[in-house]
Amino acid sequence: MENIAPILQAVASVAWAGFAFTALFVLRSGIISALGRLSKAELFGQKIELREELQELQASASAASFEARVGDMQVSAPPPERSDEKEEKFEAIVATILDQAKVTPKLALIALSAELEKQARQELAVRGLLKDRRHVAITEALRELGAYGFPPNLIGSVRLFMDVRNKIVHGKTATDDDAVSALDSGLTILRALNALPKETNVVFHSGVNLFRDKDCLIPIANAKGVILETTSAGGMVKSFRIFPSTQIHFREGETVAWEWNMQNTWGQAWYKDPDNGVIKKAWDSSAEFVGRHLDAV
Repeated sequence: MENIAPILQAVASVAWAGFAFTALFVLRSGIISALGRLSKAELFGQKIELREELQELQASASAASFEARVGDMQVSAPPPERSDEKEEKFEAIVATILDQAKVTPKLALIALSAELEKQARQELAVRGLLKDRRHVAITEALRELGAYGFPPNLIGSVRLFMDVRNKIVHGKTATDDDAVSALDSGLTILRALNALPKETNVVFHSGVNLFRDKDCLIPIANAKGVILETTSAGGMVKSFRIFPSTQIHFREGETVAWEWNMQNTWGQAWYKDPDNGVIKKAWDSSAEFVGRHLDAV
């Protein structure tokens, strides 16, 4: 009897395996059909979720655009005149993205998200918040801009756009129409970001000789002056300021970031105005201006 028990147990195991195999063989079509229905239901749910998020993104982008326009009107009346060259450059970027959308909407969506990241870095740069960093994740840039008082609707819109963008680019259910819808909202956000009032600093003159005395007889050998044309956030006030720098990358007409090297400082200095030769006081004390061109940040 002791020898029979293991045999019966082995037979039972084989029988159950055979039963399971037979059941699976007989019911396989039903199981496959059920799994197919579950998969379709899951995909359908994802499509509904994406569609709802696209609608939310559209509403958020419109709110951000309105917020930017209202902020512009509050800062300046009438609205500031914008540089034709800057506007042409911005519209060229938009045109490139739209041309890409005609071929591959999802790739255009990737290009747009990269441009939004670049714009976010530049928003940090013109406010002196970039701090010589070469790369800043857009989530970190938005966090810092939010602490600086950046419009909350715009920050929320950018975050929502990046979330939808990831689902469209990496998801299985998104169509080209979904990508185009997200692209339309994203371009609205990009225009709102570009329209926000901000102080700008443009290189007016570089390589200006500096002097230690008011008669401009004793030169400062270890620095040159950079004259910036500064336009207020509202566009109503323009001024010219000169700062010392050891950098040689400045080009006249280029917009630069508000960046400084606080380790290098100079005492009182004078210079001769490059336009008329009049001697002017440069500063009483100044750190080194090292602002990169905005296109380089």
